[in-house]
Amino acid sequence: MCLMALMLVVAFATNTGIAVNDRIRMQSTADLATYAVAYSEAASLNDIVEANEQIADIARDCRGTLSSTVWNTVPCAQCGSDPGAELVIAACRVELDLAVRQFMMKAEYGNSVEPALEAGRGTADANFEGTYDKTSFMEDIPGSPTYRWSYSTFWQTSYSAGINPTIADFEQVTDTAFNYEYLNYCNDRCVPSLTVKPDQTIPTWFVKRNRDPEVWVAGRVMGTPEKRFLDTDYRGGGKDRGYFGASSTGGDDLLVAYAVAKPYDGSVGPSEKSGYQLNGNWRTGPVYGRKGIDYPKLGMVGEYRARMAGIQDRLAGYVDAETLIAIDGAMIGKSWDTSRFEH
Repeated sequence: MCLMALMLVVAFATNTGIAVNDRIRMQSTADLATYAVAYSEAASLNDIVEANEQIADIARDCRGTLSSTVWNTVPCAQCGSDPGAELVIAACRVELDLAVRQFMMKAEYGNSVEPALEAGRGTADANFEGTYDKTSFMEDIPGSPTYRWSYSTFWQTSYSAGINPTIADFEQVTDTAFNYEYLNYCNDRCVPSLTVKPDQTIPTWFVKRNRDPEVWVAGRVMGTPEKRFLDTDYRGGGKDRGYFGASSTGGDDLLVAYAVAKPYDGSVGPSEKSGYQLNGNWRTGPVYGRKGIDYPKLGMVGEYRARMAGIQDRLAGYVDAETLIAIDGAMIGKSWDTSRFEH
């Protein structure tokens, strides 16, 4: 009788230890999977910054070309502009347009967020097999930063219709000015006079107003580990695979873990709206020179990285992490007291 009692105690302690260990593993899996999403988002943001820098480089080179010489019109043939300089501006528009399209392609939801979600699910399954289909990053809840329609875009271009939401809110600078100095022969006596061409504005780089907390992810991993040890009703081909025969479709044996992570510490573009800080419109003499591009370029910092965050962290967004997790819990039939969450 004593031996039987001792065996029962050992069995209970062992099974409890397995359950506790699985809960720890499940939380670690949620942490790793959510971090993997944030890491992938950070990598996407760094690529987006690089694409934005290319736009700034093109604008700088165009300004440099326009300001490097005094252009010459055809005497008494064309007033108000120089054909050569206008050709340079037209070529710049085409080159900028192509760079903008490349930026937009990198920033599309399918090229930035969806690969991150896939990386998170793969990480979860690699660390706790069988959790791939039960891992969620709130992409089905309106207001989540990973929800397809959470972010809006302010593309000020002719082909803006139908573009998918992106990894963050981006606003395109549309008032970057270009002009040039030329000899104008078109007065009454055809005597050349030095004239500055009126400003022409071209859409250029993009800005993410909020530098840090608007891009983040809340991840949930859940499942019922299959344990043959002391599982009195385990059936390899059946559905009852939880502890002591508990149902794997729900109940107390369903393990659920949450985690929050975010990319941080980079900057897609300048966040200030005043003067040349946003659009680079800084004159260096009668025309805009390449120096005016320096500040916006310095505001583009491709050093995004990932870090874990608590659900009580001050994360900006449409819905805070605590509310988002509570909504997600309700969707799977659970009522969470998020004040007790450590993650």
